Amino acid sequence: MNQEMMFRIRVIDSCLRKASHKWTRETLAAACNEQAWEHLDLDRDYTVLTISRDLKRMKAEPPAGFGAPVEWDATHKTYRYADASYVLDQLPLYQEDIHLMEEALGLIQSAPYFELDKGLSTLANRIAERLKLKRTPAELPAVVFSHSQQVEGQQWISSLYEAVIKRQCVTLQYKPFEEPAIRQVVSPYVLREYNRRWFLIGYSHKYQKIRTFALDRIQHAEQYLLEQFYLQPGFNPKRYFDPVIGVSIPEDRKLEEVRIKVTPLRAKYLITKPIHHSQKLLEQTEAYSVLSIRVIPNIELERFLLSLGEEAVVQQPSWLKQQIAERLQLAAGRYAKGTQ
Repeated sequence: MNQEMMFRIRVIDSCLRKASHKWTRETLAAACNEQAWEHLDLDRDYTVLTISRDLKRMKAEPPAGFGAPVEWDATHKTYRYADASYVLDQLPLYQEDIHLMEEALGLIQSAPYFELDKGLSTLANRIAERLKLKRTPAELPAVVFSHSQQVEGQQWISSLYEAVIKRQCVTLQYKPFEEPAIRQVVSPYVLREYNRRWFLIGYSHKYQKIRTFALDRIQHAEQYLLEQFYLQPGFNPKRYFDPVIGVSIPEDRKLEEVRIKVTPLRAKYLITKPIHHSQKLLEQTEAYSVLSIRVIPNIELERFLLSLGEEAVVQQPSWLKQQIAERLQLAAGRYAKGTQ
């Protein structure tokens, strides 16, 4: 069932619930045409044949249809609901729906940070009880995520998640690694996980800009109702992170093309698992491959390039090539001193 058919069926349902009107296939078609123009900006000319098919689908029993009590009045050649209390949206749930809920609940329980599983489990119990359906929770998980319950900062995830959803300010006692702790009010926008660490991205009322807060550097967090939540115009989480790898967005840098020359074996890994969505394969030979990405260079990119070791060489930009070379030389020097 496509979206346009579903739209027509909802229009027909709203018509048939108006028992004072006499609805023929022609008047139902006219209503659908009018609503399609008004709400979908579509210029349609639905035929009586189309409406007949829609009515047939409405009358069909679930899951093929909706089990709607559509009745044909042969004398007046009109349609109506035999049960005036029927509402199309009051659809029944089936055992298969409960199974789907169990699967979704299993996935949520595999990511226990948000403490949503208790509420969903209670909801599933109520639904199953009401409909006399049987719950069969999976004994073993079908998906296992890499989680560590000892990671610093995880205790803030649930309360910060609630603040993000409700768009409420929070006050953070935040301690960067090499700076003194500072208290600031933040309008929380989104939580992001990267490399098994959690970050909060939000608007700092103190600095009047969007900032990234590592949850393991938060010493205290609580709801703050004395300031109004501020959403920076145009903010979109996907677009915000689109130009970077990871979570850091340096203010003093811009988009650049980064070219990396890699060994054939490493190329196989990077082609099947791209560094960034902008990745392109520029050259491929038996001896090497050249890949490019268009990003704002940041510390996460540098750490990734360093992790490639002898399997990659940055070709451009030149400043990044020099920076990676210097850091690798420094690392090699420290290894050399350690062997003396």
